[in-house]
Amino acid sequence: MNIAGEREISLVTWNESHFHQLYPLANNPKIAMNLRDSFPQPYTIHDARHWIEHNQKFNPPQNFAIEFEGKLAGAIGAERGKDELRTNMELGFWVGEPFWGKGIANEAVKLYTKYIFEKFDIQRLYAQIFDFNGQSMNVLEKAGYIPEAILKKGFIKNGVIGDIFQYVIVRGEQNL
Repeated sequence: MNIAGEREISLVTWNESHFHQLYPLANNPKIAMNLRDSFPQPYTIHDARHWIEHNQKFNPPQNFAIEFEGKLAGAIGAERGKDELRTNMELGFWVGEPFWGKGIANEAVKLYTKYIFEKFDIQRLYAQIFDFNGQSMNVLEKAGYIPEAILKKGFIKNGVIGDIFQYVIVRGEQNL
């Protein structure tokens, strides 16, 4: 599947063509510092293989490679809530350092949000951002997400405790 946007940005189903691009791009502590600890660091060739194989089982796809001008630029996806929280999906995204500052994440989030509301019967899509990651907060706000909550002292990362800022977009309230 390929979801084309403007400026040669597209969301593409993970496939073998991404394999040798993924691990060098993702193996960056500056990316890992803004993501959950489950994101491997260092990011190895084996992590890339596992991620691509893991994502080939989803139909419809939930996670996509972000491509810019035909090259892997990052990743975007969501995980559905369990049980009574199944009307929610939690969004996550990252863009590789060589692609920072080009508006890629903003367009990817807009494309992905539209796709999720078209393909999944969820009511809300939300993202949780560490307090030091103002860039991701800006991306979400530009994509139409609104601040919903601050979870005080909600995370510990590299021995530092901080606040989590939660952003949300609700079905029927989005302007896509």
